[in-house]
Order: sequence, then structure tokens, then C-alpha cells
Amino acid sequence: MKNDYVRGGPDPNAGGYGGGYGYGAGYGYGYGGYGGYGGGYGGYGAGGGNGGPQRSFKDYFLMFRERIWYLIVAFFIIFSGSILYTFNKTKIYTAVAQVQLYREDPNALGPTNEMDPSQIRSAEDLNTQISVFESGSIIQGVEQRLQDDLRARFMAPYADALSLSGPLTPTEILAKNRKIIPRRMSLMINVAYSHPYPDVAAEVANLFAQEYIDYNLKLNIDASMKDVEDLRIRADQQEDRVEELELKLAEYREQNNAVSLDRQEDIAGAQLAHLNEIKLSNKNRYDELETKWNLIETYRREGRDLSELSFISEQPRVSSLLEKISGARISISSLSKRYREKHPVMVQQIQTLQEAEQELEIAIKNSADKIQAAYAEAKTNFEMASQRLAEKEQELIELSKVRVRYNSLLRDLEVQQSFFQALNSRMTTERASVNLKNPNARIVDRAFPPAEDNPSSPNVVMNLAAGFFGGIAVGVGLIFVVAFLDDRVKSAFDIEGTIGLPMLGVVPRIKKLDTNTKAQAVASNVDRHVTETFRSIHSAMRLNDESKNARVILTTSTVPSEGKSFISSNLSLTFANHGEKALLLDADLRLPNVANSLQLENDYGLLDHIEKGVDLDEVLIKEVYPNLDVLPTGGKSKNPTQVLNSAKFEAMLAELRDRYDRIIIDSPPLAAVSDALNLLPLVDGVLYVIKFNTVKRKTAVANVRRLWESDTPVFGAILNNISGSLSTYYYSSYTDKTYQNYYIQQEEALEDEIEDEVANKAEPAESKS
Repeated sequence: MKNDYVRGGPDPNAGGYGGGYGYGAGYGYGYGGYGGYGGGYGGYGAGGGNGGPQRSFKDYFLMFRERIWYLIVAFFIIFSGSILYTFNKTKIYTAVAQVQLYREDPNALGPTNEMDPSQIRSAEDLNTQISVFESGSIIQGVEQRLQDDLRARFMAPYADALSLSGPLTPTEILAKNRKIIPRRMSLMINVAYSHPYPDVAAEVANLFAQEYIDYNLKLNIDASMKDVEDLRIRADQQEDRVEELELKLAEYREQNNAVSLDRQEDIAGAQLAHLNEIKLSNKNRYDELETKWNLIETYRREGRDLSELSFISEQPRVSSLLEKISGARISISSLSKRYREKHPVMVQQIQTLQEAEQELEIAIKNSADKIQAAYAEAKTNFEMASQRLAEKEQELIELSKVRVRYNSLLRDLEVQQSFFQALNSRMTTERASVNLKNPNARIVDRAFPPAEDNPSSPNVVMNLAAGFFGGIAVGVGLIFVVAFLDDRVKSAFDIEGTIGLPMLGVVPRIKKLDTNTKAQAVASNVDRHVTETFRSIHSAMRLNDESKNARVILTTSTVPSEGKSFISSNLSLTFANHGEKALLLDADLRLPNVANSLQLENDYGLLDHIEKGVDLDEVLIKEVYPNLDVLPTGGKSKNPTQVLNSAKFEAMLAELRDRYDRIIIDSPPLAAVSDALNLLPLVDGVLYVIKFNTVKRKTAVANVRRLWESDTPVFGAILNNISGSLSTYYYSSYTDKTYQNYYIQQEEALEDEIEDEVANKAEPAESKS
């Protein structure tokens, strides 16, 4: 069945159809490096369906090798540019001054302002000071310090320099050539300035350091003066606030009679606790009697004897009557054994029992009445206690409300008084510290002019190294960009990873041969590598039952001129050389090429049999080579689709199946016409020919998808016309060249031995003559 193939799905890494077919365990020629026969990345072989193929180092090496001139040109341009730049650039000298930052102001009174912005308490504070060092204010201050001769020498090298807005200004020059470099894990900062004159560079670097120190000191003094004034204003406002709260507190105590508020709360609290105890006691008594009375009512509703209740039966009167009744019943029970019921003794005992029972009933009723009265009294007491407790709680709540407002006013007053005192103390300290402000930094090392032979720019070694490695990096990047934009099929990864077909073989380019000779390359053995390639393809196809038993095989390609007819003819010769009766059928009715490539007449052929009814044996060209027959087209057809879809063509192909072991059909390319698709239902499988570095991947993927949709097995792809410089790469991946050369050398040695033997036999004959 045609569905025996396990088709791979799209490979997410390659953007096309990945996976492949699960063919056998490998073949002796070594196929399978990229998922071909013998186990590889998603192609024919064990483990072939577990994932898409991946690019190997050789794929990238091929990519570089093919485009090496991009790397050479890019490297030459960039490296030459770096040399020209380095040796033509004006020498620049850099002088460095070192400044130490103080963590806190060195003030005799200590740190007076905990939030002083000049203090350094964290990395953020240090970065803030660095930003101040880099600010425009510092640059403007340095620019104002440049006077007379120093200013003239500073601007001399930039007399002809221009910016977007016109000639360069001193501020722009200072900003461009100044660098602030903090020393790691310290409070040291290097101030570097670059200038074509060494002495000017050192002078300007020192000016930057001094300007930063003076600028920060000025900021600190101004901030302190402003703080003192702010504190004075806030202290006056706070004093008014304290006086206002004191007046409010006095008025509130007078309105609510809160002079003895604490004593009133203590008395109310003691009374509340006593009332709570009384309520709890009455509650317990009430609950107890309520439970008893509920039991009495329950027994009465159910008609049960109240004497069964323990609190009734335990009453002295009830308890004695119960004992009396029990004794009477015992006596009656013992007397009934000697006397009859109407005997005087029995009558007296029965009368005594009845009197006791009547008394018991009265006693039980009295006990129940007592419990009811006690229950009513307990309920009344509980309600009165609850009412008095609620009244006392309300009284205490009112006192608490008064206390809340009173305490709130009191706390506000205390807070405002504390704040007022703190403001006064802070204002006094700040006034004393204004005149004691010291700089928050100092110059540790002043900048000195660097030596004339030690410029900071250009750095010859660094520039040349940057040009060298930059040229390589740009060249490599250019190669990757060009390779990414190049959409042509040129590697096994493209075929297996993107198109989704297993690689059956790689056919190298045959140089210096015409088309006719190439079509018979296997028969003439003009290129042993090509011959071995077709033998490998033949052997690989025998590894799977589907391709092994396929009688009708269609060869097609994406676009014209991919070597499809060359593959078809040489593959037919390969089958014939292996003893199989083979037929090469030319189904390209638009541009037939099989007869011409094999140097055969194309006067009669397929069209004569289909359209004119000529006998099949008359149009077949038999024994072109041993075991190989050829069926040419017999010309071109005006309506090839109708011919290929005709019943006569199908019947002819069925008859040919019975005559031949293998039928190779050379069909038109898929992207050009749809003739090959019309043949798919009639064939057992497809061989897809792809010419190296010719077909775009997207086009090949689209056409292979049409083959998948037909549900016809595609045995694999043959990469054709590999250039000589790249064939070694593919032989190393798909055929172990070491062993291949070994067999070729053995064949050459065998031929040499035969020639020597013939020559040796010829020498005696010549001597005799």
C-alpha cells in the first residue's frame, strides 16, 4: 500500500517539512550522516523520526567557504580604514586629577542636617555626586575660570572646528573632552581631560576638580542659610499652634467638668464590676430554675410522673412519701400471699397506700409550685440586674467619650510642644554651623602634563586590534546575512530540514563532457565517483520493501534544467547493470530529451502508440544497452495532459509492468506544468531531483507538498550537480571517501593487471612473428 510510509511533519527549526521516512538499518556505503539510509536526523534509518535535522559544523564551514570573499573584502576595508585613521589622527593628551569625597561634612559641630544632599550614605548618594560633577553648572564654572592666555591656548586647536550650530564654543569643547571616572569600592573620583596640548589638559583637569569643590561648598552654605530661615518661620508657626491647643484643652475641661475625670472613671468601673457579678449570679440562678420548670412542663404535657425528676424526688416530704408508698406496696405484696383482697388486713394496707399516694400527689404539686415561684422571682432579679448594668455601662461609655476627646487634645498638645522645642534646638544648631561649613571633598593628586611621547589617543595597538577583529566580525556577519537571504537549496540540511525529504544521494558535477556522454555516464564509467553514487542510490532503494518492490518510478524536479533526464537515464542503466529488466520512459511530451541524450531517433514513440494505435513493440527501442529498453515520446504533443490521462496510456503502463522489472518515467518539472501530477496515481513512488544552488527552498517546499497531498510515496531527493570544490564535503558526509577511493583504486589496479597480462601475451606473439 502507498500509505506504508511514515511522513514527517513540518520541522519548526527549519520552517518546512521535517522528519522523513523510517527506512532500514543502513547501507555499506555509509549513507545516513544527515538522516539518509542508515540512521540519522529524521530521515531514512533508525531513530530517523525523533526530530528534525540540525546544522552541523560542516554546514557552517560550507557557508563560509562558499562566501569567503565577503570576509576578505570586509576585513580589508575595515582593517585598512583603522590603519589610515590611526596614523592620520591628531595626537591627544589626557591629564588626570584625583578628588576624594567625604562621607560627611567635616563640620566642628558634626552633621547638623541628616538629610544634607552632600552627605554620602549609599551608592545612590555617590552616583548623585558624580552626576553633579558631570553637570553643566560645573562646565560653565570652568569656562568662566578660563581667562586670557589660557583661554587662547585652549581654543587654538579648535579654531576651524564646527558644530551643527556653528563654531565650537568653549562649553561644548569642555563637555566633549571631560571624563569623570569613579574609583571602584572607594570615594575617590578621577577627573580626566583630553587636549592636544599637555599643559592645557592638566590645567583644565585641575580647574574641574577645584570648581566641583567650590560649587558644592557654595551649595551647602546657601542650603544652610535657607534652612535657618525656614526653621525660624516654622518655629513661629509652631508656637502659635501650641498656644491654640492649650486654650482648647482648658475650655474642654471646663465644659465637661473633667477636672476629676480619672476618679469618676475609677468609681464607675468598680460599680460596673459589682453589678456584673450580681447579674452573673442571677443569671446562673435563673438558668437553673428555668431548666427545672421546663422539665416540669414537659413531664406534665407527656403525662409522666413528676416524681421521676430528681429535684422533685429529692424533696424531704416527697422522698419520705415515696419510701412509705414503697413499703406499703411491699407489705401488700407479702400479705396477698396469705390473705384475700377483702381481708381486713389487706383492706387497711390498701387504704394506707391510697392515702400515701394522695399525700404524694399534693407534695409533688407543692414542690412544683415552689419551683415556679422561685423561677419567676429569679427572672425578675435577672432583668433588674441587667437593666442596672446597662445603665452603668452607658454612664461609663459617656465618660470614655469625654476621655477620648480629652486625651486627643492632650496628646496633640504634647506633640506640638515637643516639635516646637525640636525646631528651636535645630534652628540654634544650624545658625552656629553656617560659619563652620567646610568643603565636602579635597584634591588628593593634582593633574600634571603628560609626556609628549605618551599620547592617550590614538592607541595604535587597540585601534589595529579593533580593525583586525572588527573586520573579521563584520565579514562573518556579512556572510551570515547573505546566507540568510540566500533561499536556494544547497545542502542536506535544506533538503531534509526544510523540504522534508530524505537524502538518497549526491551526484557530483561531470566536467568537460557533453549531454550525450553524461546521459550514459554509468554505462561508459567516465567518472567512477558518479558511477558509485548511482550504485549507492540503487542499493539504498533496496533497503525498504516499498522502494525495493516499486516497478514504476517517477523522476521529477522543481524547475527545468535540474538534471532530471540525466538522473533518469543513469539510474535506468544502474538497474540494468544489476540484472533487472529496465525501461526508460520519456513522459515529457512538451520538451522530450531522453532520445536526444541517448543519441536515439525520436520519430516513433509513445504518442504514436496512444494517438495512432501503433503496436507497442514497434515504438519500443530495445536493448539500447543490455537489459535496458527505451520508450521515447515520438515527438511533441499539443495536448500532453489529455494523453497522460487517457485510458490507453494507463493500459500501456499496465502492460509494461508485466514486461519489465523497473520502469523509470522521466516527467516534466512540477513548478512548470502539472503533467507529473497526472502520472502520480499510476506510479509506485517518486524520486525528486534538486540541482545544487539553483532552486529556491520555498518553491521546492510548495511543490513537494503537492506530492505529499497525492498520497504517493516519495522515496527521497537526489542533490545533483555539486561543484567539484564541494563534492569532497558531501562525500565526507554521505559516502566515506576513504573506502570509496579504496574500491576505485582496486578497480584501477585490476584493470592495470589485465592490461599487463594482455601485453605479456602479446610480446611472445610479436617475437615469433
